[in-house]
Amino acid sequence: MEPLETTGEFWSPDDAAKRIEGTLSWEPGSRARLTLKSRVIDELASPLEVTSTGASITHSGDPARIVADGVPRVLLGDTGAGPVTCVDSYLQHPPTNGFDVAAMFQQVWDPYTLIIGAHLSAGHATKLGAVRVVLDGPGWWEQLPDTDSASSNAGEVLCEREDGLMWLEFRPSFTLTLRSADRTVRSVMTLMKLAVDVDLTPLRIQVRESGQTDWLDVKTRDQDPSKTSWPDPHNLLPPSSVTLNRIAGWLAIEQTMDGLAAAVANPVEKQAMQVQGLVACSLIEGIHKRIVGGKKDYIDRVRDLHAAAQRIAPEITEPVAKWDEVIRNARNDLAHHNTGRPFEEQVYNWMIAESSAIWVLRLCLLSHAGFTDQEIAAALSDHQRYEFYRENLKMHVKERAHELAAMSSGTP
Repeated sequence: MEPLETTGEFWSPDDAAKRIEGTLSWEPGSRARLTLKSRVIDELASPLEVTSTGASITHSGDPARIVADGVPRVLLGDTGAGPVTCVDSYLQHPPTNGFDVAAMFQQVWDPYTLIIGAHLSAGHATKLGAVRVVLDGPGWWEQLPDTDSASSNAGEVLCEREDGLMWLEFRPSFTLTLRSADRTVRSVMTLMKLAVDVDLTPLRIQVRESGQTDWLDVKTRDQDPSKTSWPDPHNLLPPSSVTLNRIAGWLAIEQTMDGLAAAVANPVEKQAMQVQGLVACSLIEGIHKRIVGGKKDYIDRVRDLHAAAQRIAPEITEPVAKWDEVIRNARNDLAHHNTGRPFEEQVYNWMIAESSAIWVLRLCLLSHAGFTDQEIAAALSDHQRYEFYRENLKMHVKERAHELAAMSSGTP
Protein backbone atom coordinates (compact mmCIF):
# COMPACT_ATOMS: atom_id res chain seq x y z
CA MET A 1 0.00 0.00 0.00
CA GLU A 2 1.82 3.03 -1.30
CA PRO A 3 1.36 6.67 -0.22
CA LEU A 4 -0.18 8.99 -2.77
CA GLU A 5 0.88 12.47 -3.79
CA THR A 6 -0.41 14.10 -6.94
CA THR A 7 -1.17 17.53 -8.36
CA GLY A 8 -3.97 18.82 -10.50
CA GLU A 9 -7.00 21.10 -10.69
CA PHE A 10 -9.82 20.91 -8.15
CA TRP A 11 -13.30 22.36 -7.94
CA SER A 12 -16.62 22.22 -6.14
CA PRO A 13 -19.58 20.63 -7.98
CA ASP A 14 -21.48 23.82 -7.13
CA ASP A 15 -19.09 25.88 -9.29
CA ALA A 16 -17.34 23.69 -11.85
CA ALA A 17 -15.99 26.74 -13.67
CA LYS A 18 -13.82 27.78 -10.72
CA ARG A 19 -10.83 25.41 -10.89
CA ILE A 20 -7.94 25.73 -8.48
CA GLU A 21 -4.47 24.21 -8.71
CA GLY A 22 -3.48 22.09 -5.77
CA THR A 23 -1.68 19.09 -4.29
CA LEU A 24 -3.45 16.00 -2.97
CA SER A 25 -1.69 13.57 -0.64
CA TRP A 26 -2.58 10.47 1.38
CA GLU A 27 -0.60 8.10 3.59
CA PRO A 28 -1.77 4.81 5.12
CA GLY A 29 -3.24 5.41 8.57
CA SER A 30 -3.90 9.11 7.85
CA ARG A 31 -6.60 11.23 6.30
CA ALA A 32 -5.98 12.69 2.88
CA ARG A 33 -4.94 16.33 2.62
CA LEU A 34 -5.73 18.72 -0.19
CA THR A 35 -3.75 21.98 -0.34
CA LEU A 36 -5.04 24.49 -2.87
CA LYS A 37 -3.15 27.55 -4.12
CA SER A 38 -6.25 29.69 -3.67
CA ARG A 39 -9.75 29.39 -2.28
CA VAL A 40 -12.19 27.04 -3.98
CA ILE A 41 -15.03 28.43 -1.84
CA ASP A 42 -15.36 31.74 -0.03
CA GLU A 43 -14.89 31.49 3.73
CA LEU A 44 -17.59 33.32 5.63
CA ALA A 45 -15.72 33.47 8.94
CA SER A 46 -12.41 34.54 7.37
CA PRO A 47 -13.16 36.46 4.18
CA LEU A 48 -10.24 37.46 1.98
CA GLU A 49 -10.34 40.96 0.54
CA VAL A 50 -8.02 41.85 -2.33
CA THR A 51 -7.64 45.50 -3.34
CA SER A 52 -5.27 47.48 -5.49
CA THR A 53 -3.11 48.09 -2.43
CA GLY A 54 -2.91 44.51 -1.17
CA ALA A 55 -4.84 41.71 0.49
CA SER A 56 -6.26 41.29 3.97
CA ILE A 57 -8.19 38.68 5.94
CA THR A 58 -10.72 39.52 8.63
CA HIS A 59 -11.77 36.95 11.23
CA SER A 60 -15.28 36.60 12.59
CA GLY A 61 -16.37 34.81 15.75
CA ASP A 62 -19.94 34.49 14.52
CA PRO A 63 -20.96 30.86 15.24
CA ALA A 64 -23.27 30.77 12.20
CA ARG A 65 -20.39 31.67 9.87
CA ILE A 66 -17.94 29.28 11.53
CA VAL A 67 -20.41 26.38 11.36
CA ALA A 68 -21.22 27.16 7.72
CA ASP A 69 -17.53 27.01 6.85
CA GLY A 70 -17.21 23.69 8.69
CA VAL A 71 -19.82 21.85 6.64
CA PRO A 72 -18.29 18.77 4.93
CA ARG A 73 -17.98 19.24 1.18
CA VAL A 74 -17.52 17.19 -1.96
CA LEU A 75 -14.54 18.37 -4.02
CA LEU A 76 -13.60 16.98 -7.42
CA GLY A 77 -10.25 16.97 -9.19
CA ASP A 78 -8.36 16.06 -12.33
CA THR A 79 -4.91 14.91 -11.24
CA GLY A 80 -1.88 12.99 -12.36
CA ALA A 81 -3.43 9.96 -10.62
CA GLY A 82 -6.64 10.37 -12.62
CA PRO A 83 -10.02 11.83 -11.67
CA VAL A 84 -10.60 12.01 -7.91
CA THR A 85 -13.46 12.69 -5.52
CA CYS A 86 -12.89 14.06 -2.04
CA VAL A 87 -15.92 13.19 0.11
CA ASP A 88 -16.56 14.77 3.53
CA SER A 89 -13.83 17.35 2.97
CA TYR A 90 -13.40 19.54 6.05
CA LEU A 91 -11.83 22.99 5.91
CA GLN A 92 -8.64 23.24 7.97
CA HIS A 93 -6.79 26.22 9.39
CA PRO A 94 -3.18 25.13 9.85
CA PRO A 95 -0.81 27.65 11.43
CA THR A 96 0.95 29.87 8.92
CA ASN A 97 3.82 32.32 8.91
CA GLY A 98 2.34 35.81 8.94
CA PHE A 99 4.92 36.92 6.38
CA ASP A 100 4.08 34.13 3.89
CA VAL A 101 1.84 35.92 1.39
CA ALA A 102 1.27 32.77 -0.69
CA ALA A 103 -0.08 30.93 2.38
CA MET A 104 -2.63 33.69 2.88
CA PHE A 105 -4.32 32.72 -0.36
CA GLN A 106 -4.11 28.94 0.22
CA GLN A 107 -6.97 26.75 1.33
CA VAL A 108 -6.41 23.39 3.05
CA TRP A 109 -8.94 20.54 3.20
CA ASP A 110 -8.93 17.14 4.89
CA PRO A 111 -11.13 14.68 2.95
CA TYR A 112 -12.29 11.85 5.23
CA THR A 113 -12.89 9.64 2.17
CA LEU A 114 -10.84 9.84 -1.01
CA ILE A 115 -11.95 8.04 -4.18
CA ILE A 116 -9.56 7.53 -7.06
CA GLY A 117 -10.83 6.98 -10.59
CA ALA A 118 -14.03 8.99 -11.02
CA HIS A 119 -15.90 12.21 -10.31
CA LEU A 120 -18.78 11.36 -7.96
CA SER A 121 -20.56 14.68 -7.56
CA ALA A 122 -23.30 13.12 -5.41
CA GLY A 123 -20.78 12.12 -2.75
CA HIS A 124 -22.33 9.76 -0.19
CA ALA A 125 -25.52 9.53 -2.27
CA THR A 126 -23.67 8.01 -5.25
CA LYS A 127 -25.40 4.80 -6.40
CA LEU A 128 -23.10 1.79 -6.36
CA GLY A 129 -23.36 -1.68 -7.84
CA ALA A 130 -20.85 -3.35 -5.52
CA VAL A 131 -18.22 -2.86 -2.83
CA ARG A 132 -15.25 -5.07 -2.04
CA VAL A 133 -12.65 -5.07 0.69
CA VAL A 134 -9.45 -6.74 1.84
CA LEU A 135 -9.84 -7.10 5.59
CA ASP A 136 -6.53 -7.48 7.41
CA GLY A 137 -4.05 -10.27 6.75
CA PRO A 138 -4.80 -13.51 4.89
CA GLY A 139 -4.57 -15.58 8.07
CA TRP A 140 -8.12 -14.63 9.02
CA TRP A 141 -9.56 -16.05 5.79
CA GLU A 142 -7.75 -19.35 5.29
CA GLN A 143 -11.11 -21.13 5.71
CA LEU A 144 -12.44 -19.55 2.51
CA PRO A 145 -11.80 -21.13 -0.91
CA ASP A 146 -10.02 -19.22 -3.66
CA THR A 147 -13.38 -18.34 -5.19
CA ASP A 148 -16.88 -18.85 -3.85
CA SER A 149 -20.20 -17.09 -3.30
CA ALA A 150 -23.14 -17.07 -0.91
CA SER A 151 -26.48 -15.27 -0.95
CA SER A 152 -29.01 -13.88 1.50
CA ASN A 153 -31.86 -11.37 1.44
CA ALA A 154 -29.23 -8.63 1.49
CA GLY A 155 -27.57 -9.77 -1.72
CA GLU A 156 -24.61 -11.84 -2.87
CA VAL A 157 -21.24 -12.12 -1.14
CA LEU A 158 -18.25 -13.36 -3.13
CA CYS A 159 -14.69 -14.17 -2.12
CA GLU A 160 -11.67 -14.18 -4.40
CA ARG A 161 -8.04 -14.71 -3.53
CA GLU A 162 -5.64 -12.48 -5.48
CA ASP A 163 -1.88 -12.31 -4.91
CA GLY A 164 -2.27 -13.84 -1.46
CA LEU A 165 -4.98 -11.36 -0.41
CA MET A 166 -8.61 -12.30 0.16
CA TRP A 167 -11.17 -9.95 -1.37
CA LEU A 168 -14.72 -10.00 -0.02
CA GLU A 169 -17.20 -8.54 -2.50
CA PHE A 170 -20.80 -7.57 -1.80
CA ARG A 171 -23.40 -7.15 -4.55
CA PRO A 172 -26.54 -5.85 -2.85
CA SER A 173 -30.18 -6.60 -3.50
CA PHE A 174 -31.02 -3.03 -2.44
CA THR A 175 -29.84 0.42 -3.45
CA LEU A 176 -26.24 0.73 -2.31
CA THR A 177 -24.72 4.16 -1.71
CA LEU A 178 -21.26 5.18 -0.67
CA ARG A 179 -22.45 5.54 2.92
CA SER A 180 -24.16 2.13 3.02
CA ALA A 181 -21.10 0.57 1.36
CA ASP A 182 -19.03 1.82 4.28
CA ARG A 183 -21.60 0.36 6.66
CA THR A 184 -21.34 -3.00 4.88
CA VAL A 185 -17.58 -3.12 5.41
CA ARG A 186 -18.04 -2.19 9.07
CA SER A 187 -20.74 -4.83 9.45
CA VAL A 188 -18.27 -7.57 8.50
CA MET A 189 -15.77 -6.07 10.94
CA THR A 190 -18.47 -6.12 13.65
CA LEU A 191 -19.21 -9.79 12.98
CA MET A 192 -15.52 -10.63 13.34
CA LYS A 193 -15.30 -8.67 16.59
CA LEU A 194 -18.36 -10.41 18.04
CA ALA A 195 -17.33 -13.89 16.93
CA VAL A 196 -13.54 -13.96 16.94
CA ASP A 197 -12.98 -11.03 19.32
CA VAL A 198 -10.56 -9.25 17.00
CA ASP A 199 -10.39 -5.75 15.53
CA LEU A 200 -9.60 -6.21 11.86
CA THR A 201 -8.00 -3.49 9.75
CA PRO A 202 -9.31 -2.77 6.24
CA LEU A 203 -6.33 -2.69 3.88
CA ARG A 204 -8.02 -2.02 0.57
CA ILE A 205 -11.53 -0.87 -0.28
CA GLN A 206 -12.99 -0.52 -3.74
CA VAL A 207 -16.43 0.45 -5.03
CA ARG A 208 -18.07 0.16 -8.42
CA GLU A 209 -20.69 2.56 -9.74
CA SER A 210 -24.01 1.11 -10.84
CA GLY A 211 -23.80 0.09 -14.49
CA GLN A 212 -20.00 0.37 -14.58
CA THR A 213 -17.27 -2.28 -14.68
CA ASP A 214 -14.25 -0.40 -13.31
CA TRP A 215 -13.37 -0.58 -9.61
CA LEU A 216 -12.58 2.69 -7.85
CA ASP A 217 -10.06 2.80 -5.02
CA VAL A 218 -11.28 4.22 -1.71
CA LYS A 219 -8.75 5.59 0.76
CA THR A 220 -9.46 6.47 4.40
CA ARG A 221 -7.61 6.86 7.67
CA ASP A 222 -8.64 3.33 8.72
CA GLN A 223 -6.39 1.66 6.14
CA ASP A 224 -3.19 1.06 8.07
CA PRO A 225 -1.03 -2.02 7.30
CA SER A 226 0.95 -1.49 10.51
CA LYS A 227 -2.15 -2.64 12.45
CA THR A 228 -2.67 -5.98 10.75
CA SER A 229 -2.86 -9.09 12.93
CA TRP A 230 -2.87 -12.87 12.88
CA PRO A 231 -5.06 -15.49 14.57
CA ASP A 232 -3.91 -16.67 17.98
CA PRO A 233 -5.22 -18.91 20.80
CA HIS A 234 -6.74 -15.91 22.60
CA ASN A 235 -9.43 -15.48 19.94
CA LEU A 236 -12.99 -16.42 20.89
CA LEU A 237 -14.52 -18.50 18.10
CA PRO A 238 -11.98 -19.76 15.57
CA PRO A 239 -11.78 -17.74 12.33
CA SER A 240 -12.80 -20.90 10.45
CA SER A 241 -16.29 -20.51 11.94
CA VAL A 242 -16.86 -17.28 10.00
CA THR A 243 -17.97 -18.82 6.73
CA LEU A 244 -19.14 -17.03 3.62
CA ASN A 245 -22.71 -18.17 4.32
CA ARG A 246 -22.57 -16.66 7.79
CA ILE A 247 -21.20 -13.39 6.43
CA ALA A 248 -24.04 -13.24 3.89
CA GLY A 249 -26.62 -14.00 6.57
CA TRP A 250 -25.15 -11.42 8.90
CA LEU A 251 -25.33 -8.70 6.25
CA ALA A 252 -29.06 -9.44 5.96
CA ILE A 253 -29.44 -9.22 9.75
CA GLU A 254 -27.55 -5.92 9.80
CA GLN A 255 -30.17 -4.36 7.53
CA THR A 256 -32.48 -4.28 10.56
CA MET A 257 -29.94 -3.61 13.31
CA ASP A 258 -29.27 0.10 12.75
CA GLY A 259 -25.65 -0.55 13.68
CA LEU A 260 -26.50 -1.48 17.30
CA ALA A 261 -24.49 -4.70 17.10
CA ALA A 262 -21.35 -2.57 16.81
CA ALA A 263 -22.18 -1.03 20.22
CA VAL A 264 -22.09 -4.55 21.69
CA ALA A 265 -18.93 -5.56 19.85
CA ASN A 266 -17.21 -2.31 20.86
CA PRO A 267 -18.81 -1.25 24.17
CA VAL A 268 -18.26 2.16 25.71
CA GLU A 269 -15.07 2.09 27.80
CA LYS A 270 -13.07 4.45 29.98
CA GLN A 271 -16.07 6.68 30.66
CA ALA A 272 -18.07 7.37 33.79
CA MET A 273 -19.65 4.15 35.06
CA GLN A 274 -23.06 5.83 34.78
CA VAL A 275 -22.50 6.30 31.04
CA GLN A 276 -21.30 2.75 30.48
CA GLY A 277 -24.11 1.30 32.58
CA LEU A 278 -26.88 3.31 30.91
CA VAL A 279 -25.66 2.46 27.41
CA ALA A 280 -25.43 -1.27 28.20
CA CYS A 281 -28.89 -1.35 29.79
CA SER A 282 -30.41 0.59 26.88
CA LEU A 283 -28.91 -1.89 24.44
CA ILE A 284 -30.92 -4.64 26.11
CA GLU A 285 -34.14 -3.04 24.88
CA GLY A 286 -32.77 -2.07 21.46
CA ILE A 287 -31.28 -5.47 20.64
CA HIS A 288 -34.34 -7.34 21.91
CA LYS A 289 -36.66 -5.31 19.67
CA ARG A 290 -34.54 -6.18 16.64
CA ILE A 291 -33.88 -9.87 17.16
CA VAL A 292 -36.95 -10.95 19.16
CA GLY A 293 -39.53 -8.21 18.65
CA GLY A 294 -42.93 -7.79 20.20
CA LYS A 295 -44.34 -5.35 22.71
CA LYS A 296 -43.03 -6.22 26.14
CA ASP A 297 -42.10 -4.56 29.38
CA TYR A 298 -38.42 -3.86 29.82
CA ILE A 299 -37.87 -6.56 32.44
CA ASP A 300 -39.45 -9.19 30.17
CA ARG A 301 -37.00 -8.23 27.44
CA VAL A 302 -34.18 -8.67 29.96
CA ARG A 303 -35.51 -12.11 30.91
CA ASP A 304 -35.83 -13.23 27.28
CA LEU A 305 -32.23 -12.36 26.45
CA HIS A 306 -30.95 -13.72 29.76
CA ALA A 307 -32.64 -17.05 29.09
CA ALA A 308 -31.15 -17.21 25.60
CA ALA A 309 -27.66 -16.55 26.94
CA GLN A 310 -28.06 -19.03 29.81
CA ARG A 311 -29.05 -21.71 27.32
CA ILE A 312 -25.52 -21.34 25.92
CA ALA A 313 -23.61 -20.57 29.13
CA PRO A 314 -25.68 -21.30 32.28
CA GLU A 315 -23.08 -19.61 34.49
CA ILE A 316 -22.88 -16.38 32.51
CA THR A 317 -24.28 -14.11 35.26
CA GLU A 318 -23.45 -16.15 38.37
CA PRO A 319 -23.33 -15.33 41.25
CA VAL A 320 -25.66 -12.35 40.66
CA ALA A 321 -28.98 -13.05 42.36
CA LYS A 322 -32.10 -11.92 40.47
CA TRP A 323 -30.00 -10.64 37.57
CA ASP A 324 -33.03 -9.39 35.64
CA GLU A 325 -34.04 -7.15 38.54
CA VAL A 326 -30.50 -5.83 38.97
CA ILE A 327 -30.47 -4.80 35.31
CA ARG A 328 -33.92 -3.24 35.55
CA ASN A 329 -33.01 -1.34 38.70
CA ALA A 330 -29.69 -0.11 37.29
CA ARG A 331 -31.43 1.17 34.18
CA ASN A 332 -34.27 2.84 36.09
CA ASP A 333 -31.94 4.40 38.65
CA LEU A 334 -29.98 6.02 35.85
CA ALA A 335 -32.72 6.85 33.37
CA HIS A 336 -35.56 7.75 35.74
CA HIS A 337 -33.80 8.62 39.00
CA ASN A 338 -35.88 5.86 40.54
CA THR A 339 -33.43 5.16 43.34
CA GLY A 340 -34.14 4.72 47.02
CA ARG A 341 -30.93 2.70 47.17
CA PRO A 342 -27.66 3.89 48.68
CA PHE A 343 -25.24 5.37 46.18
CA GLU A 344 -22.65 2.69 47.02
CA GLU A 345 -25.11 -0.05 46.06
CA GLN A 346 -25.98 1.74 42.83
CA VAL A 347 -22.34 1.98 41.81
CA TYR A 348 -21.83 -1.77 42.14
CA ASN A 349 -25.11 -2.42 40.35
CA TRP A 350 -23.92 -0.27 37.45
CA MET A 351 -20.63 -2.16 37.31
CA ILE A 352 -22.42 -5.51 37.39
CA ALA A 353 -24.99 -4.42 34.81
CA GLU A 354 -22.48 -2.94 32.37
CA SER A 355 -20.16 -5.93 32.11
CA SER A 356 -22.73 -8.72 32.30
CA ALA A 357 -25.27 -7.12 29.93
CA ILE A 358 -22.65 -6.81 27.19
CA TRP A 359 -21.73 -10.50 27.47
CA VAL A 360 -25.38 -11.58 27.49
CA LEU A 361 -26.03 -9.47 24.40
CA ARG A 362 -22.94 -10.81 22.66
CA LEU A 363 -24.08 -14.40 23.07
CA CYS A 364 -27.57 -13.54 21.86
CA LEU A 365 -26.20 -11.84 18.75
CA LEU A 366 -23.89 -14.75 17.96
CA SER A 367 -26.81 -17.15 18.28
CA HIS A 368 -28.92 -14.89 16.05
CA ALA A 369 -26.07 -14.86 13.50
CA GLY A 370 -26.26 -18.66 13.19
CA PHE A 371 -23.46 -19.86 15.45
CA THR A 372 -24.56 -22.95 17.38
CA ASP A 373 -24.85 -23.11 21.15
CA GLN A 374 -22.18 -25.81 21.20
CA GLU A 375 -19.74 -23.69 19.16
CA ILE A 376 -20.17 -20.67 21.41
CA ALA A 377 -20.01 -22.65 24.66
CA ALA A 378 -16.81 -24.40 23.56
CA ALA A 379 -15.23 -21.06 22.68
CA LEU A 380 -16.15 -19.53 26.05
CA SER A 381 -14.66 -22.47 27.95
CA ASP A 382 -11.18 -21.49 26.79
CA HIS A 383 -11.42 -17.72 26.34
CA GLN A 384 -9.30 -15.68 28.73
CA ARG A 385 -11.27 -12.46 28.38
CA TYR A 386 -14.48 -14.26 29.31
CA GLU A 387 -12.76 -15.83 32.31
CA PHE A 388 -11.57 -12.39 33.46
CA TYR A 389 -15.12 -11.09 33.09
CA ARG A 390 -16.44 -13.95 35.23
CA GLU A 391 -13.87 -13.37 37.99
CA ASN A 392 -14.48 -9.62 37.99
CA LEU A 393 -18.23 -10.20 38.20
CA LYS A 394 -17.75 -12.42 41.24
CA MET A 395 -15.57 -9.74 42.84
CA HIS A 396 -18.15 -7.01 42.19
CA VAL A 397 -20.87 -9.10 43.87
CA LYS A 398 -18.61 -9.81 46.83
CA GLU A 399 -17.63 -6.15 47.21
CA ARG A 400 -21.26 -5.03 47.00
CA ALA A 401 -22.26 -7.46 49.74
CA HIS A 402 -19.37 -6.30 51.92
CA GLU A 403 -20.26 -2.64 51.37
CA LEU A 404 -23.93 -3.16 52.22
CA ALA A 405 -23.07 -5.21 55.31
CA ALA A 406 -20.74 -2.48 56.53
CA MET A 407 -23.43 0.16 55.98
CA SER A 408 -26.07 -1.81 57.87
CA SER A 409 -23.75 -2.34 60.82
CA GLY A 410 -22.60 1.24 60.86
CA THR A 411 -18.98 0.25 60.29
CA PRO A 412 -17.08 3.01 58.49
